[in-house]
Amino acid sequence: MRALARVVWATMRPPVVLLLVLYAATGAAVGGAPTTTVVLRALLVVLPFLACSAVLNDLADEHIDRVNLPADARRLLAGGRAHRRQLWAVALFAAAATLAAAAALGPAALAAAASGLAVGGAYSLDPVRLSARGIVAPLALPACYVAVPYLVGVLSARGHVRVGDLPLLAALYVGFVGRIILKDFRDLRGDALFGKRTFLVRRGRVSTCRVSAAFWAASTALLLWARPDATTAYVLSTLAGSLVALLLLRELAAGRGHRRDEWLISALAIVGRGLLLVLVVDLAAPAAGWSTALTTAVIGGFVVSAGGQALHMRGHGPTRPGGRARSLPADGSGEGCPSADTREARQGGPVAAYRLVR
Repeated sequence: MRALARVVWATMRPPVVLLLVLYAATGAAVGGAPTTTVVLRALLVVLPFLACSAVLNDLADEHIDRVNLPADARRLLAGGRAHRRQLWAVALFAAAATLAAAAALGPAALAAAASGLAVGGAYSLDPVRLSARGIVAPLALPACYVAVPYLVGVLSARGHVRVGDLPLLAALYVGFVGRIILKDFRDLRGDALFGKRTFLVRRGRVSTCRVSAAFWAASTALLLWARPDATTAYVLSTLAGSLVALLLLRELAAGRGHRRDEWLISALAIVGRGLLLVLVVDLAAPAAGWSTALTTAVIGGFVVSAGGQALHMRGHGPTRPGGRARSLPADGSGEGCPSADTREARQGGPVAAYRLVR
C-alpha cells in the first residue's frame, strides 16, 4: 500500500493539479455555490481522475520518457522506480474512485467522469492512441482536463448543467488547446525518435506557435463574449494577459534554444493560470458579497503577481533552491539543443530531431 501511495503522489504534477482545481472552482462559481465544501466534493472526482489519466500516459510513453525525461523523479516507470503492474493497479483504483465519487453527485456527473476516463484511455493507449495523431491530440485532451472538472464543479454546486454554462466551457476549452499544443516542445526529441507524429514534429515550430496564438486569441474573444457582466478589472486583465501571451509566443517562434523554449513555455503556463485565477475571482466575488473595489483590488494583486512571475521566468528561468536563477548561455542556446535545430526552427521548417529518424 505504501508503494502504491508513493506512485500516486509522484503522478500528481502540482501545476496540473492546480489547473484542474481552478477549472473545478470555475464550474462551482458558475453553478452559484463556490464554497469550499462544493469544490472539495468536485475534487473527490477530479483528483483520482487526474491520477488515472497521468498513469495511463506514463504507461504508454515509458520508452519516450526514457529519452525526454530520464532524470525526472515524477516519471517512476521511466526511471525504474516502479513496476508496470504497480501503475496499472493505481490506474484501476483511481478510475474506480473517480466513478464512485461521481456517482455520489448524480447520473450526470457519473456520465461526465466516465466519458472523461474513456477519452483519457483513448488518448494514451493503443490501438487508438490519440496522443500520436497530430492536431487530434491537443483537441482531444481538453475533453479530459477542462470539461470533466468544469462540469463536475457545476454539477457539484447546482446538480444540473444549463445551456448558458456551455459558452464559458467552450472558451476554456479553446484556451487549453492553445496551451497544451506547446507541451510537445519538451518532448520533441523522444517523440521524433520513436515516430510519435505530434503537430510540432509534423509542422514545425512556427506553425505550432501560430496555431497556439490563434487559439489564445479565440479564447480571449470567447471569454469576453461569454461574460457580458464581467467587471472592468477582469476585462482589462484578460486583454493584458492575452497580449503578453501573444508576445511570448512570438518569441518562442523565433527559436533560441531548448532551455529558452522551456522558460517561455513555463511563462505562458503562468500567464494561463493567472488568467484562470482572475476568472474564478470575478465569478465568485458576487456570491461572496465583495464590492467592486475589493474585487478590483484582488484581481489587480493577482495580475501583478502572475505578471511578475511570468516575466521572471522568461528572463531567468526557474529559481534554484538556493535562490539563484539558472543561467542561460551567452549565445542564447540551450543545453543539448544542436545549433541546426535552432536555425531550422527559426526558418519554420521541419524540426532537426525529426530529420534524425528519416
